[in-house]
This record gives sequence, C-alpha cells and structure tokens, in this order.
Amino acid sequence: MPKELTPLEKLQLLVPGYRGYKVKDLIRQDDFLVRQSTISKLENAINNIAQQESQIASIEPFSPLLKKIEYLQSQLRSIIGLIGSQQGGGGDVYARYKIQTEQLDEILNNDLQMVSIANDILNLSTSTENVDIILSMINKLREVIINRNKLFFPPETR
Repeated sequence: MPKELTPLEKLQLLVPGYRGYKVKDLIRQDDFLVRQSTISKLENAINNIAQQESQIASIEPFSPLLKKIEYLQSQLRSIIGLIGSQQGGGGDVYARYKIQTEQLDEILNNDLQMVSIANDILNLSTSTENVDIILSMINKLREVIINRNKLFFPPETR
C-alpha cells in the first residue's frame, strides 16, 4: 500500500527544483522558487482570463461580466505584487535567530498551500463561470502569504 506524500514531497512535485528549507544557505533560493512558481501560475491565469475577456468583449462589449473580469485581473496583479515584494526567504532574519524544525514544517505547509491555491486558480481560470470562486481563492491566498511571511521572523515580532 503506497504511503501518502508528505507536504515536502508534494511541494517538490509541484515546484521543479525545490529542495526544501533544510539547509540554511538554501532558504533564500527555495523561497524564490516557491514565489516564482506561484507568480508564474497566477500570470498564466491572468493570460487565460484575458483571452476570455477579449472573446466576451468582441461578442458583447457592454457585458457586466467584463467589469467583474477586470476586477479579478486587478486582484491577481495585486497578489502577484504582494508575493514579489516580500523579503526574500528570511535570509537576513535567519542570521539573527534560529528557525526550528516546527517552524520549517509550518513554512513548508504554507508553501504547499500557496502553490496549490495558485495551481487551483490557474486551473479554474479557463472558464468565466469561476470568477467568484477565483476571487474567494485570492483572498485565501492573501491570508496564506501574510501568514507565511510572518514565519520568517522571530515569534516575538510577529
């Protein structure tokens, strides 16, 4: 009977090149890989949505759905900006305090959630029927990103 994959193994399958936060020197690199993978998935979702938007606009230029799609694209761009502007992997912070195994597990779980949600958004972005679902997923992704970023700082400063 095959065992269930660990969060680290799942993340390694979703993000090519990802090795985990096991080695201090790789924290920044792995963080970059996770964030870039998430950003790439969200950018591809924006492209999918833009294609649908142009089809709708050519058929029905005053469709109320167009405004909703524009808002969705704006929210995706906003979340991409949030991901891209975060401090890189806590490398500077790591020198000031030691990240324990439990914290690494939390970071891994947040990474897995972040990439998985972005992957789900990408999969749902092929249909305009999913606009409301994607918007709620963006809010969930925003919470995961904010919580994830806090994990790179000492508990007393969170």
